[in-house]
Amino acid sequence: MSKDIQRNLLPLTARLREAMELLDAGVSGAVFVVDSDGVMQGIFTDADVRRALLAGAQLEDESARWMNRKFTAGRASATHEDNLRLLSKSIRHLPILDDAGRPVEFLSWAEIWKLPVTQPSLGGNELKYVSDCIATSWISSQGGYVTQFEQAFARFHDVPHALTVSNGTTALHLALVALGIGPGDEVIVPDLTFAASANVVIHCGAKPVLADVDARTWTLDPADFARKITPRTKAVMPVHLYGHPCDMDPIMEVARLHRLFVVEDCAEALGARYKGRLVGTFGDAGCFSFFANKVITTGEGGMVFTRDVALHQRMNVLRDHGMEKGRRYWHIHPGFNYRMTNIQAAIGLAQMERIDFFLERHREIARHYSERLRGLPGITLPPAESWAENIYWLYSILIDEARAGLTRDALVRYLAEHGVETRNLFYPLHIMPPYPHEGDLPVSTQLSARGLSLPTSKDLEPAQIDRVCDAIAQALEARQPAVT
Repeated sequence: MSKDIQRNLLPLTARLREAMELLDAGVSGAVFVVDSDGVMQGIFTDADVRRALLAGAQLEDESARWMNRKFTAGRASATHEDNLRLLSKSIRHLPILDDAGRPVEFLSWAEIWKLPVTQPSLGGNELKYVSDCIATSWISSQGGYVTQFEQAFARFHDVPHALTVSNGTTALHLALVALGIGPGDEVIVPDLTFAASANVVIHCGAKPVLADVDARTWTLDPADFARKITPRTKAVMPVHLYGHPCDMDPIMEVARLHRLFVVEDCAEALGARYKGRLVGTFGDAGCFSFFANKVITTGEGGMVFTRDVALHQRMNVLRDHGMEKGRRYWHIHPGFNYRMTNIQAAIGLAQMERIDFFLERHREIARHYSERLRGLPGITLPPAESWAENIYWLYSILIDEARAGLTRDALVRYLAEHGVETRNLFYPLHIMPPYPHEGDLPVSTQLSARGLSLPTSKDLEPAQIDRVCDAIAQALEARQPAVT
């Protein structure tokens, strides 16, 4: 894809300050210095600027005095593959020059070696089982893999029944509807979560009431949950965020005291445990997502389970158009088409066969990150309460601007320029138009502004984790004031 290289060009007469401003604005990590004819004379990267300042450069010096004149460049007349071969760990930015020496394009090592935040791992029986679906023509919502996947998921959680659904959002919605949540009701939802948690409450005709999160766990604050209860409150939705479980004992105590339903949103925490017990097994219903970035995936898809036989039966009927079981085309409720296909379930079954491996990989990746990042200035590691088993769905850190010497967004830009994709924590719901709220929710606001998720793919190699950590350390070092 062609880039707007004009953003990266700096006149030979410009000052060093201008080169720094251009780099800070985010121009893929390199500034190309050109003369009045547009011919390239030098290059600036963050490293070049840092070396110049350490050598005594002044911000108002002419950039030509400090630019790197010994640069490597590709040629517009060469093949793309030949130019790519010039990139390396030491040559991360490659200007492409025309016959006159003018930059017309550039290649970035970061683009070629980009580490995604996450991607699915499909190295098991996925292809075998999907091929079986196709060979036998069982590709829609009927087929043996749906039942097998539900049974495997139920066994893992030691619950009697589990229902596949079309996605994690429909799992939440199905549970709320089956519990009778409707107009006039309120459901308490944490402010720091993906929007689906609140959207499904609205789709029921009810009102999501936002509660703040705990600064240590990033999940629903039991005390603020208790404060938000009114006579209209009918349910609470604890969200086990980024792989760390909520503090379920006080949440369940308050819920029982006020006779509230508890619907656990476990989309990001399959396999996480609270005091040794798997999340999803505490409340009236546990809801899971199998989107491509989740612990296990079916592409899209979800699961909901309960220990309540009557609730399970209601959800089973509502999931399939409200059709009475054993009486085809006889509808007893205005239900939904929330079914999962046999092909998706085939993928899910293959994924469940590797669930222990996936969870251990997440733990290994988290250990490696923590060993490398612990002690870096301004970096707070993910939550890890003594009573919790965090599965680190995404390895997420907090950036303290004052101690780190740079903002979260500046670190995001630096990592992007070094081929590392990141993801900011969710926006707090209360600042977005669909979720009006009165009063302050300071913890979720602060966490959202400071939080950053790093690459956490299950296939991430130790050298790739080191690459991410090295880039973070370099970014912090570049911004830290010199010690005198």
